[in-house]
Order: sequence, then C-alpha cells, then structure tokens
Amino acid sequence: MLALTTLFLLLSLVYGELIHGFLKAWRAIPLPEPVKSATLPLVTVLVPARNEEANIGVLLTALKAQQYPASRLEIIVIDDHSEDQTAAIVNMFEGITLLRLHAADINSYKKKALEEGVTHAQGELIICTDADCIPGPHWIEQLVSVYQKKQAAFIAAPVVLHYQQNWLGHLQALDFMVLQGITGAGLQSGKLLMANGANLAYPKAVFTAVNGYSGTDHIASGDDFFLLHKIADQYPEGIVYVKSKDALVTTAAQATWGSFLQQRIRWASKSTHYKKKKLQQVLSLVWSYNLVLLLLGVSGIFDSRALLLFIGGWIIKTLLEWSFVSEVAGFFDQKALLKKIFWMQPLHIAYTVIAGVLGLKGTYRWKGRTVR
Repeated sequence: MLALTTLFLLLSLVYGELIHGFLKAWRAIPLPEPVKSATLPLVTVLVPARNEEANIGVLLTALKAQQYPASRLEIIVIDDHSEDQTAAIVNMFEGITLLRLHAADINSYKKKALEEGVTHAQGELIICTDADCIPGPHWIEQLVSVYQKKQAAFIAAPVVLHYQQNWLGHLQALDFMVLQGITGAGLQSGKLLMANGANLAYPKAVFTAVNGYSGTDHIASGDDFFLLHKIADQYPEGIVYVKSKDALVTTAAQATWGSFLQQRIRWASKSTHYKKKKLQQVLSLVWSYNLVLLLLGVSGIFDSRALLLFIGGWIIKTLLEWSFVSEVAGFFDQKALLKKIFWMQPLHIAYTVIAGVLGLKGTYRWKGRTVR
C-alpha cells in the first residue's frame, strides 16, 4: 500500500505539472483576426460518409448556407459503401459532387475515401469534416481567413459535442471537451500534436508534398493524427489551431455505452503507431495515473485504507484539472458541465484504463464493420 501511495503522489506531481502546462498554452493561443482579401481561394470541402442518411442532409444544408462565395466553393461527398440512402440524399442537392469508393479489402476506408476526394478536388485549400457534423455559417470564412493570414500548412479547429442529459452524455461531453482543450494547447506549445478529423484543413499542395497517407494507410484510424505528424515534420512552423467559435463544428455524442467504448478503443488503437515520443509519454502518463487510481479504488473494496486513499486521489485529480477544464469550458460555453466533473471522475478513470488496454489489441466495431 505504501508503494502504491508513493507512486500516486509522484504521478500527481507530474500530472499536475502537465495540466498546468496545458492551461498556460491554452491561454496563449491568439484569437484570430479577420483578414479581408480581394482574392479568395477555391475551397474544397471533403465529406467521407458511410450509412449517414440521418445526418448527411443536415450537413449539406449547412454547407450550402455558408457565408462564402458559392463560386469559390466545391463540396465533395465520398460514399464509403453505404448500405442506406446516403447517396440518394446527396444526389438531391444541386452542385454537390458524389464520389463512390470502390476500393475493397483495405484496412483504412476513411483514409482511402479522403485520398479519392483530394485527387478529384479542384480547391487550393482542402477542408475536411464528418457527415454527422454541423458547422456554423462562418465556418469556411474563418478557416480561410486563418489560412491566408498564417499561410498555414495545417489547420486544426474545435469540435463540440451535442449530448443527452444523462451520465453517458455528460461523461462524453466532459471528456471530449478536455481533449479539445489539450489539442489546442498541444498545438500552441508545439509539444503535443493532436487534431480531430471532423474539423481540419490543409492546402492540397501540402497533402501532395507529404505524399498523403502513404506509410500509414495500413492503420485503420488516424487520418487526422498521422497526416498532422507528417505535415509537422516538413512544415513545423505551419501548424495552426483556430481558437474561434466561428470555426466550431458540432457533432453528436454516441448514443450507447457500447458505441462510446468502441469509439474510444478506435481512438486508442492508433497510439501504438505514434512516432512522436512526447505524445506517447503524455498518453502513458495519463493512462498510468488513472491505472493507479483504479487500483486504489478496487483495493478499497477490501481495504478501508485504500478506499480513503482513492477518495483522496479522486479529490486531488479533480483539483489538479479544475482550472484547465474551467477555462476550456468557458470557451465552449459549457460551464454547466463543471457541476459534473467531480462525480464523473470514477467513470472517467475506469473507461480510460479499459479503452487503453483494449486499444492495444486494435480490434473494434465501427460503422458496421469489424476493424483490425
């Protein structure tokens, strides 16, 4: 018990320092300044879609309503072997290009779909989102403004969850919001390269220069992370995070505990392929910290001393995270979630450890497929 307690206290010191670094970096992200240019680039929005009949129409309506000249906007939907009415719905919209992904017996369908989209894209700037997302009317305008001002090689932008008012919804919203904050802080500091494929952009020329997903196309997930890492290697000064509510896209939380766990396993499965040591070190620290807390909690079933230590650790973890989570929640207009953070800790601890372990196996169910 003494050894476990000592380990927890040491990890708490390192974890606290990590979170404090995130807070400083998040606060340091500059707010974007609008750039008015007489020459606007041709933009291509890529939307890979599989079995998205419930969502694709809403997204395309939002894209058609963008405050960006229609003459400078191309929208391409890449249908990934959908078994529903996704393609039929896309065809109902004028001016939308629909591509069909014919490749089979591959491991990363989404990467292949995006490659097909880039190949056909006419735009100078590629913007990627998911079929279940909804952007605001100034989304493209904001990303283009940042692209022109910064001459960015890769732009990561925020994503926010629409969630149900229950335990699962609150857990997902808090976890996702914190990940978004870490994404922005990591990119600002240059020490932790993360992104979300639901909201990112890059020049087509840059995608071509780094040879796209070549070298990582055998890995099922990671269309966002691995492309970011390749671009950062060649264009280290060209990585930008957009801290702007105009650049937000909204996506729905997972509806069931099973789909939530499968999603997190999918995210964790790519971690064994990361070549960035700093990212691996941070992930290992976070997982180890939660593992020690979980062990204390399980031990507390049989030993009251361990239970007291677990409760103390629960409080310490919440206090260490509070300032950062509060700051990020303010940006995302989700301050109400702060009332849930303490009570969600045990669930967060358990899921982090379980998803991390299952992610090492690399097998999960997603979009009706078993992926390895």
